[in-house]
Amino acid sequence: MASVAAVSRQKVHPDRRFFGGMAAALLLVTLIGFAPTYYFSYFTTAPALRPILHVHGIVFTAWMLLYALQTWLIGARRVDVHRAMGVVGACLAVVVYILGVVTAIAMARAHLSMPGPSGPPVIFSLTAINAFGMLCASAILLRRRSAHHKRLMFLATVALATTPLARVTRMTTAAVTPPIGGILLTDVFLAALIAFDLRKSGRLHPATIGGGMFFVASQIFRVSFGHTAIWQSFVHAAVG
Repeated sequence: MASVAAVSRQKVHPDRRFFGGMAAALLLVTLIGFAPTYYFSYFTTAPALRPILHVHGIVFTAWMLLYALQTWLIGARRVDVHRAMGVVGACLAVVVYILGVVTAIAMARAHLSMPGPSGPPVIFSLTAINAFGMLCASAILLRRRSAHHKRLMFLATVALATTPLARVTRMTTAAVTPPIGGILLTDVFLAALIAFDLRKSGRLHPATIGGGMFFVASQIFRVSFGHTAIWQSFVHAAVG
């Protein structure tokens, strides 16, 4: 009886609590961000989506669900199933990346027919999907180093969540533009990871430092470079 009582008093491991909570939060913001125009579009006045956006929505949702599942498996100590599902995750990550680039180019072509500069929105989507690709690839390469793997995979998924977070900004405030709002909200997740590391061990994990610096650098790049004449020329040459 004493041993049972001791087990029942065991605390949940901090990593499981933090990463499990973050996975749930990412699922929630995905639902909120895409609810009016995708998940519940039947009940709203949202315009019909192009087929590629439907496919993109399905694949994007599949990644978010798989990430939450993988996080739950670790929390449930089913590392064997987690590793088996890792092959599925790696294949899905490739599909997410390729489809993300294709969708960004398709939307860029649509924007070229609209008045005004078309470069900035394109750079936000392309940089976000490339940040996801780089961070996810790093996480897969470091899959045997669990502390590195979980942090890099978390940051990769946060980078992917920039779009629904931008839509959350559009629904909640007019103080900032949706792309900038999406960036600021992803930084909240990065700040949460930093706070977790500091509270847990009093220092930042190397993966948090390296992945976080790359994460922020990609944001600075898209904000500072998106309105330049060089980027505008590239967009017209690449997708026009």
